[in-house]
Formats: sequence, structure tokens, C-alpha cells
Amino acid sequence: MSTAAPTARGWALADAFNRAAPTYDAMVALSPGYHEQLLGAARSLLDRLPAPDGSPLTVLDLGCGSGASTQALLQEWRARGGAADRLAVTGVDMSEGMVAQARAKSWPAGVDLVVSDAVAHLESLPADSVDGILACYLLRNVPDRERLVREMARVLRPGGAVVIHDYSVKGSTRARAIWAGICHGVIIPLAVVKGSDVPLHRYLYTSVRDFDSVARICERLLGA
Repeated sequence: MSTAAPTARGWALADAFNRAAPTYDAMVALSPGYHEQLLGAARSLLDRLPAPDGSPLTVLDLGCGSGASTQALLQEWRARGGAADRLAVTGVDMSEGMVAQARAKSWPAGVDLVVSDAVAHLESLPADSVDGILACYLLRNVPDRERLVREMARVLRPGGAVVIHDYSVKGSTRARAIWAGICHGVIIPLAVVKGSDVPLHRYLYTSVRDFDSVARICERLLGA
């Protein structure tokens, strides 16, 4: 499978996440509500999955990173009384470093973690082959978003569900101002002080600032 990554301002995004991988979990732990928001996204997906037909439900966690979103899926599944062998989750991320962090954690047998570009992984799957897709903080990092959502639609079984969780500030002057203030006043300076990957944090700011509006995201999904 492809491990090629998009580039932004001359540096490879996958390489930046590789560098950040050893401290990524500690970094996001400082973000208020980060894990609770992932649980909310996982809850939304599980609410919409088709009823089991005897075989395990199959879910893709695209952009799984260090595994926090995959853990959220499993936590919610267990909270509903779901048996471990009734849910198969494939976590996909283009960063080898992030997937290595995920693989170092403890997982049930039904979890597989793959290093791949999300679009390339989707294109390797048969049509109508998965029940659900979770994509947290992924869509804005994919250059060809139309291709991504088209492939999501192709691999979903009838009645399947997609949940996209991301930051979007376009279309709201207030949201853009708050995002700029948080990034320039807190996130980027903290990265400098902690010796973190400053270009990655700057990319975080610009990727959200320039990302689609919520209305545009919905248009993409409906179009697919």
C-alpha cells in the first residue's frame, strides 16, 4: 500500500507527524475535551451502524494516528455491551511513527493497524465492503477531498455510515478570530517552549484556517 504523503510548504506532513509521534499523546492530553470529543464521534458512528447480521461489523478508522480514535470506538462499543469479537476495526494512518505508537498499545484481536494513505487504502478495498467509517481530523489533511469522499461512499455497504470529526472555522469571523488567537497565543508559543515540532503546529493553524466550511463539507458528502 502507498505510504506517500502530501506536502505543505516544502515539508512532508507524514514526516512531521513521525517527529511528533513520541510526544503526541501527551500533547493532545493538554487539549480540553479532546478525548471526550473523540468519544462523541465514536458514539455518533455506532448509533448509525446497521444491525449486526451474524458477522462482525467492520469499521475503518481513517487517520487513526496514535490510536486515540480507535480506542474511543472500542470504549463506546464495550459501554454498549458489545462483544470484542463482534467489531472489527482497521485503523489507517500515513505516518509510520504514529502507527508505531498505536501498535505499542494493547488491542483486542479484531483491531488491525495499517500504514497507508487513506485514499490509497480505500481504493484497495472492494465496493460495499465496510459498515462504517470514522474520520477524525483527516479530511482537511487530504489534498483530493472529492476523491476521498467518493471512495468512502463506494466502499460503504448499503445502510452504512460515515462520521467526520474536524475543526472548521470558515464562514464564521468569530470562529476564525478565536482560532487565530488560540494558535498564536497558546499553541504555537507552547510548542516553542516545549521544543515541539513548531512547523507542525503552524500547519495545524493554517490547515484549519483554510479548510472547507461546514456547508462545503456537506456538499462534498452529498455529492458523493
